[in-house]
Amino acid sequence: MMAYIFKITIKGSSNPPIWRKIKVDENTSFEHFHYIIQAAFGWDNSHPFVFSPKGYGSYPKINSDYYGGFLPDGVEISDAETFPQGEIYDAGEIKLKDYFKKLKQKIVYIYDFGDDWTHIIELVKITDEKLEHPVCVSGKGSNLMDDSGGIWGFYNMVEAVNDPKHPDHEDFIEWFGMEEGEKWDLNEFSIEDLNEVFKKL
Repeated sequence: MMAYIFKITIKGSSNPPIWRKIKVDENTSFEHFHYIIQAAFGWDNSHPFVFSPKGYGSYPKINSDYYGGFLPDGVEISDAETFPQGEIYDAGEIKLKDYFKKLKQKIVYIYDFGDDWTHIIELVKITDEKLEHPVCVSGKGSNLMDDSGGIWGFYNMVEAVNDPKHPDHEDFIEWFGMEEGEKWDLNEFSIEDLNEVFKKL
């Protein structure tokens, strides 16, 4: 059995860059990988997602619940046996080992087609071991917030949360579920807490 170590970076993040390095079993489906990424960055799993080699416009696409559960006219899910020659595949039918064949290979995971949260995923190491569950090896940067307008909207909201004089301060404090006087620390990240979550996946 092989395990893959991925570095997953949020595109556009800085000061600090927001990323996670995660060890995952090679037989993990892309659908389960989606749930792993959701947990890794604190997402609510409330929006559609897609994996593709370079983001929008690149193929093959790997997703589920396509556009809320229906396919546009003329679009069909490709049979898993044809991977990667088709255009769109069910994330539950494609495994990580079906796509990743070499170190430094990448794929892009986009979550929420309105906010366009773009995660750059790179295979950085392959190990010979059996995993019972995903493991976070390292990481940096805080979790993120659904429906915050993408990375720049999120940063603007954090600025408002941390500035009592900001005109939107009270609204965003409530949005973030925080108490008055609390600050959002962009550097806050706990490997231990994330690995406890991973044990339940």
